[in-house]
Amino acid sequence: MALVSVDPVVRQRRRFAFALALTVIAVPAAVLLDGDDRPDDMSTVVTAIPVDETAETADATESDDPLGVPIPAHLERRVTIAPPEGAFIAIPSDDGTYTGLASFTYESPEEDLCFARGAEIGRYVTITNIENKRSVSCIVTLVDRAGFQEVELHPIAFSRIADPTDAPIRVEYRW
Repeated sequence: MALVSVDPVVRQRRRFAFALALTVIAVPAAVLLDGDDRPDDMSTVVTAIPVDETAETADATESDDPLGVPIPAHLERRVTIAPPEGAFIAIPSDDGTYTGLASFTYESPEEDLCFARGAEIGRYVTITNIENKRSVSCIVTLVDRAGFQEVELHPIAFSRIADPTDAPIRVEYRW
């Protein structure tokens, strides 16, 4: 007897046809053959349990709780009063200078285009490597996406301020 190789598509069609045939036959047969499973000699009996009226009556929800009766919780109320000299609130300066992490992306079509978080599209931005003080300028055109650092440069522009193997680096950027 020789072994015959069956095409995977044909094999899949045969499996589907078998599953379909089994479903068409087995499901109606199970529904039709599933009768009342109780024996004929079994009957339903209703019994009543007498209630002891001398017993304490308790709230059914409290006595039926498997965790017991809840205990009232007393939470400490602490009021924070502002210091008399006033509170110190840090407000960042808006001199157009920001710090953050910079990296490079191959999505930048030209080396003078970049992304700088906070800058409007079309702005010229100067990015300075904080460690070695080298800087590069670019035009913001890329749109913010998940995974971007604060500054994303073209690989050639990034290599002017740092070694690409050091990415991401700390930079200062301004426009």
